[in-house]
Amino acid sequence: MKLTFKITATVLISVMSLLSFFGFFIIKDEKNFLEKLQNEQGKTIVNTISISILDSVLLKDYSAIDTIVENTSHAYKNIATIRVIINKKIVSQTFKKGMSEDKKSLFKSNVVINDQILAKVVVSISNLENSKLIDKRIKDIVFVSIFVTSLLILLLILIIKYFLINKINFISKSTQEIKLNNLHKPIEMNTNDEFKDLANNINEMIRQLDNEIKENRNKTKLLAEQSKMASLGEMLGNIAHQWRQPLSVISTAATGIKLHKEMEVLEDKDLYRAMDSINDSAQYLSQTIEDFRGFLDPNNRKIEEIDISNTIDKVLNMIGSQFIANEIKIIKNIQNITIESIENEFIQVLINILNNAKDALLEKEDGDKLIIINTYKKDNVLCVEIIDNAGGIKEHIIEKIFEPYFTTKHQSVGTGIGLYMSHDIITTHLNGEISVSNNEYTYESVKYIGAKFSIELSLNKKLY
Repeated sequence: MKLTFKITATVLISVMSLLSFFGFFIIKDEKNFLEKLQNEQGKTIVNTISISILDSVLLKDYSAIDTIVENTSHAYKNIATIRVIINKKIVSQTFKKGMSEDKKSLFKSNVVINDQILAKVVVSISNLENSKLIDKRIKDIVFVSIFVTSLLILLLILIIKYFLINKINFISKSTQEIKLNNLHKPIEMNTNDEFKDLANNINEMIRQLDNEIKENRNKTKLLAEQSKMASLGEMLGNIAHQWRQPLSVISTAATGIKLHKEMEVLEDKDLYRAMDSINDSAQYLSQTIEDFRGFLDPNNRKIEEIDISNTIDKVLNMIGSQFIANEIKIIKNIQNITIESIENEFIQVLINILNNAKDALLEKEDGDKLIIINTYKKDNVLCVEIIDNAGGIKEHIIEKIFEPYFTTKHQSVGTGIGLYMSHDIITTHLNGEISVSNNEYTYESVKYIGAKFSIELSLNKKLY
């Protein structure tokens, strides 16, 4: 509801209430005055008739009494009836049609000589004229009230618009023009009133907001650099794991060829088989290094359409050997879903979560070590779930899991940056949501408890 309407409505109600209040007393005084005037008139009329008919009563001249009564009735249009009563008999009366019996006032007077009542005069005066006068006064007061109220409202609107609304609209428009990348344009008010104080307070708030944004950007940049360094260290370890087996295959094949040659038992088929094995291993090494190079390339952050199944395969190709070495079984329930996203950043999130699950599972002393990766589409949203069976996260720390530098690991193992950066990437860069919860589930008729990381990315929302 607009401020102008609120103020106008408030003033309108206030003015109408005041006018109604004063109008009530004005009408009441007017009514009392008219009633008093009518009472005086009625007393005057009845006394005048009593005096006028005195001689006629003594002479018992009833025709003269009728004449006086009729003349008096004609002289006052508000007289309803006149009765002259002698010895309890009406000797003369007159009445006017159309005057309601319930809207009149009675006035009585006695014709007295020597303390003897010779006759009674009863006059009823209609209140209709007074009611009409009162109604007219009410209409006049209502008209004046409406007229005065309209003038006051018009004047008030002009005053409010000039002194209040224009300034409020200016401040509102100025605040709407403020953006995160344009916080250096202050609101300027050329007045010396409360609005200037308000503008100054907003400017101070913007200045503080700008400083906090700069500090947060610097912190985020520092955290990102630390996360990259941590990722680089992990990547070097992953490269060593990933290359160990294919290098061993190449070494074994080359050594076998050399040995067969020295023993002069080398056949073409053995040579071709060994060369194919060496070539396959070299291709695998080339693909692995290409995956690592693409992931670590700081310029490879373009928005593109990716197949979630291929992206997960890339992740497992880079870090899968560590899970195999630690006897961690990865179960994939993957649907082929395409989404417009930044693949490298999404890969970084998956690596962080999978490494976090791996570290939790390494603390598990016995039993199977499982990580389940689910992907599915729900209401035009890509859902990715990563579930382990490491027993879950303690309830009193689960809400802090995405805070920077928060870690349950030893400082030599964890920095507390990975999950924070994962949360920042999903919510800020990819316009999605990420959450964590403890989950109880059954796999191959065995019940497990573990942490479940859930990622939701809109399939319709465009990234810019």
